[in-house]
Amino acid sequence: MDPSVNLCMGCMNELDADGRCHYCSYTDDIPHLQAYLAPRTVLDNRYIVGKMLSYNGEGASYICYDTVGKCKCVAREYMPDTLCERDRDSQRLVVNPDCLAKYKTYMSEFADMNKLLSRMRNLQHIATAKDLFCENNTTYVILEYVEGVSLKKFLQSNTGFLTWEQVKKLFVPFFTTLSIVHNAGIIHRGISPENIIVTTDCELKLTGFCISSIRTSNTGLSPEFYSGYTAPEQYSSLDWQGTWTDVYAVAAVLYRILTGCMPLDAYTRTKNDTMVEACRVNPRIPQHISRVLSRSMRVKGEERIQTITELVAALFEQHTTHMEHPKGSTQTIPIQHVPIQRVQKQQPSEGDKPKSKTAVVVGWIVLAVVLVLSVFLLYELFSGPSDYDEGSSVNRVVSDDADDNVDSEVFVYGTTIATPATTAAESQSEYGYGSIMPNVVGLEYNTVVQKLGEDLTIRADYYYSDIDDKGVIAEQSIPEGTDFDPSLKNELVLKVCAGPENVPVPDYSGLTKKAYLELLDSYNIKYKIVTDFSSSVSAGYVMGTSVGVGNTVNVKNGDVLTVTVSAGIVTTTTKETTATSEETRATESSGEVTADAPAEEQ
Repeated sequence: MDPSVNLCMGCMNELDADGRCHYCSYTDDIPHLQAYLAPRTVLDNRYIVGKMLSYNGEGASYICYDTVGKCKCVAREYMPDTLCERDRDSQRLVVNPDCLAKYKTYMSEFADMNKLLSRMRNLQHIATAKDLFCENNTTYVILEYVEGVSLKKFLQSNTGFLTWEQVKKLFVPFFTTLSIVHNAGIIHRGISPENIIVTTDCELKLTGFCISSIRTSNTGLSPEFYSGYTAPEQYSSLDWQGTWTDVYAVAAVLYRILTGCMPLDAYTRTKNDTMVEACRVNPRIPQHISRVLSRSMRVKGEERIQTITELVAALFEQHTTHMEHPKGSTQTIPIQHVPIQRVQKQQPSEGDKPKSKTAVVVGWIVLAVVLVLSVFLLYELFSGPSDYDEGSSVNRVVSDDADDNVDSEVFVYGTTIATPATTAAESQSEYGYGSIMPNVVGLEYNTVVQKLGEDLTIRADYYYSDIDDKGVIAEQSIPEGTDFDPSLKNELVLKVCAGPENVPVPDYSGLTKKAYLELLDSYNIKYKIVTDFSSSVSAGYVMGTSVGVGNTVNVKNGDVLTVTVSAGIVTTTTKETTATSEETRATESSGEVTADAPAEEQ
């Protein structure tokens, strides 16, 4: 019996006894575009074509049913409408004789790209190719059918935007997959909320892979651009495209998700760039995330973050945050025993230049200097040689936990560093006058150390949190606006987030040992490496972990994840050296390889 009789051509679900579909509103009397395949067309004596899902200048996509695999799938037909047309009687494509060479070149690119995608079937976050064949004077590729909704519709049903914490959980495995795709030589050029599917398991899958010419101007094909997400270089056939092109699109997608607003179109930005920074649209977006997105969406490709790996590093590890002072606060001003007139004429250093150049702001800064010097002179005049009484609290701030953390060690991003010892007398000393403590809460710990490390002895008190951003300061022991003397090297204790305590084990599918260990390092997960032979996993690729993917390890308690790396297929040579291999694996298993000391590449 022809299985197409019992299938709805709109969704490929079974019809009821009355020939109606309970899943969609499709009926057989709905007309279809005559230039494309008609529903119930059978391809390769196997695939029953249903309604057309989408089309562009490269070709069309149809929902279809695999009569052998007994499952839904998507048929993608190469059909550049500017180069050919369909013979309605035979379904064959008739190519314009003047465009034959271009037609064959693009078809070869179409086939090569999908052959590469078919080799990535183990990647969970792209819609991979399952079959490829020629028919009707063209090429067809069969893609897996992804159950879910587009990211565009998903956002519409979730108040229009997501928080950075939600985005991190969704996009980390997506980034890994996209990086692997780039390493294989494939650039998507059409990443947008329309081509990202949110599956029923709340995972992301990238669809819509096409040849490069369809997403570039002036190539002879009808271009397909996604306003707000298409990179500037795609609007010109003279500009270079590469991984940085997809970096722009990914950053634009993140901008849309975090702000709820579509980014300004790139073509418009090339003439008048008025795009607003993400954190100004939504103040809840972390400032370092906003800056990374701005760098990734620069109009000139050479000024952009170049690869997805660099983008991930900037978002999660290597971002830097500029020290910002609240409106009305005073920046650090060292004591200067010089006449006031000389201070007024002194030019500020490059790092201390005020943001405003108006005379009013300059006047306020000069006044602040005068006030600081006046207070210092009054202090020297009236304080006398004696110290303050024990009961006095004037200009005295004592760190409550200073004695509890002497000679302690702190774990910083996978590195154990020794903290300088502080005596009890030093911890009880006065801050004194000379510099003013800025507000550093919400800033990056490493940045604060660079800015204030010469004036203060800085110590981090780390804590774990599933909410706060890793490496960001939550509290400071010296209150904002407090005077201190840089020559005393007072201790500043900063409470810093070390990330979540329980971290899910990331997916290792299709990852090499080096790539996966870098991913573990980014999560601060400690690990050790073992090797084993495998007939299904290539040598050097990860084949398993001691804790299942998605399950959590406790980084606070120092849980160690065992990573098994494939040594390839057992051969005659490897059989002769089995004993040696066993000793090697035993040696590797006995020594912990942690996130702060990665194993040497084999």
